[in-house]
Amino acid sequence: MWRLYLDENAPTALAEALRLQGFEVVRPQEVGLQEADDEAQLRWASEHGYILFTFDKATMVKTAVAWVASGKEHNGVIVCEQMPRKAVSVIVRRLKRLAQMYRPEALKNVTVYLGAVWDEPDELQEASKHVG
Repeated sequence: MWRLYLDENAPTALAEALRLQGFEVVRPQEVGLQEADDEAQLRWASEHGYILFTFDKATMVKTAVAWVASGKEHNGVIVCEQMPRKAVSVIVRRLKRLAQMYRPEALKNVTVYLGAVWDEPDELQEASKHVG
């Protein structure tokens, strides 16, 4: 399974759920990088063989693009645009699906957009009852 470095905005619940599914997960708080800038986080993940997972679409994507443009390599960046508190299972499901489809090497220098996480199954089923 993949090795993921979760940025510091990722909740502990996500890290725990991913670990239960077999992902190797590291958080900035565990390696002394809490409050470090995006470049330091990307550098650490790259040097230690981790794919970086972030909710920071605004700045981390720019950092990753600049990183590659300068000739540096990273192990991949996965961007999730938003996350309601109850969406941990949706994120885990999507990451598992990606990990089944792609070997970690396929993400080298690639930014993957996981998309907006709002499709909680119970809410969708309830909403579909009220439509049309």
